Amino acid sequence: MLVHVVDMAAPDPERDYQVIREELAARDPRLLDKTTLVAVNKMDLDPDPELLRAFNEARRREGLGVVHISAADGGGLRELRSALARLLPDDEELGAPGEPAGVVVHRYDAAQSGFTVDRGSDGAWQVSGRRVERLVAQTDFDNDESAARFQRELSRLGVVDALRRAGVEAGDIVRIGETELEWGAQPGAWA
Repeated sequence: MLVHVVDMAAPDPERDYQVIREELAARDPRLLDKTTLVAVNKMDLDPDPELLRAFNEARRREGLGVVHISAADGGGLRELRSALARLLPDDEELGAPGEPAGVVVHRYDAAQSGFTVDRGSDGAWQVSGRRVERLVAQTDFDNDESAARFQRELSRLGVVDALRRAGVEAGDIVRIGETELEWGAQPGAWA
C-alpha cells in the first residue's frame, strides 16, 4: 500500500503529484498498481477551494481515495487511520497461509554486483564493475548532495575499503568508467 502525501499549499500540487507518480513508474511500474491513498496535507492553511476541488475530482477519476489532513494541528488524522484500516486486509485474510512459492534460489552475479580495483600503467587506479560504473554515471558531482550520496554508496559497496587496501594515497587519480576523481587527503574522501 502507498500513502501519497500532497502539499496543498505548494504552488502546483497537481504537478507535484504527477512528478511523484512518474518517479514511481520509472522506479518500478508495478508500484502504480499498489493500493494507494492520497493524503492532502496542510488543510489548516485554507487552500484554494477550486484547486482543491479539481485535485480531488482528478484523484476520484483515477479511482483513488482522498483524505484531507493537517499534520500541523492533527486535523483529519483519525480519518486517515480509518481509511488505511479499511484498505488493509482483515485479520482472517492476514492469518491465512499464503500460497507456497516453491523453491527460491538466489544467485550472486559478480559481474552485476562486484567490482575490481587495479592500478593502470599510468599509475591511476581503475575501479570496474557494472554497478559502480552506473553509480558514477548517475552522479552530479556539482551537486553536494549527489556527490555525498555517491561517497556513501561507494563506502557501502566496499569500494572505499578496497582502494585503501590496495594502497590508494592522497592525490591519486581513481577512474570509474570514464570519470576521473582525485583521492582526497582525508581517508575515503574525494578532492
